Amino acid sequence: MGNEKKEHHAAAPMVAGILGGAVSTVSLFPLDLIKVRFQANEDPGYRTKGFRRRTMLRTMGQVIRHEGLVGLYQGLAPALIGSAASWGGYFFLYEGMKKEMLHLKHEASPHDETEHKLGALENFGAACSAGAVMVLLTNPVWLIKTRMQLQMKNVMKERERDGLSMKRPYNNMSDAVRTIVREEGPLALYKGAIPALMLVSHGGIQFVAYEFLKNHFGAYTKEVRTQADSDGSKRNNVIERLEDSVGYLTMGAVSKVMASSTTYPLQVIKTRLQQRSETIEISEAGGGRGE
Repeated sequence: MGNEKKEHHAAAPMVAGILGGAVSTVSLFPLDLIKVRFQANEDPGYRTKGFRRRTMLRTMGQVIRHEGLVGLYQGLAPALIGSAASWGGYFFLYEGMKKEMLHLKHEASPHDETEHKLGALENFGAACSAGAVMVLLTNPVWLIKTRMQLQMKNVMKERERDGLSMKRPYNNMSDAVRTIVREEGPLALYKGAIPALMLVSHGGIQFVAYEFLKNHFGAYTKEVRTQADSDGSKRNNVIERLEDSVGYLTMGAVSKVMASSTTYPLQVIKTRLQQRSETIEISEAGGGRGE
């Protein structure tokens, strides 16, 4: 029974990562699509029509008008797969690495009765190592997601009227894999991998910031509640849980903003590298895919 409990406990971060990743991906996907289109900035249809100064709401309205509500969810399937694999694997590896590092610390000083804790640099190393492994495993999925998000029906219709490309490049995820491998070779699935590997610092920065804030928040709440106990004050468990929830939510948001602000330029570079080559589009306009 003890081993089973340990296995369940070890799998908990992975399951939480998968579920959390899926929920956040679905709920925030329209914003992610707009972000990717802003980063690529490749839509001549928008630019020639005076949409140089696009805003989030204006771009979202254009997508809905020309592509329908479903247009906001182009590329959702690879995003869900990538998110489940990335976050599930990330948390599993991250927690496993932290436990192993704590175990090594304990073995190095077995007679030290103080509680062993990982420092910021050690947490950063574990987060970056876990992130690098998942980048190498999931980069093809994220590339396909980006390509599918950049398919713009309204621009394709205009090109069709002009006698250019008559087809959407990718009909679905499996078609995208086949098309990319056929047109660009299998290594094309790893375009953007270098900035993606550099982006593991995003997770590292976020988790280091989160761990730092969590430790200080935990110490602060412990001190306040210990003081309340010593004063004989009554503690309200509901209020304490609410304080903890708000605290963890705030810490998560602050750490995410810090990480995103620091690494955003790398995200733009990654998107630009992963978007479909204009050379391929021109060759299609001239004579299709050679089929």
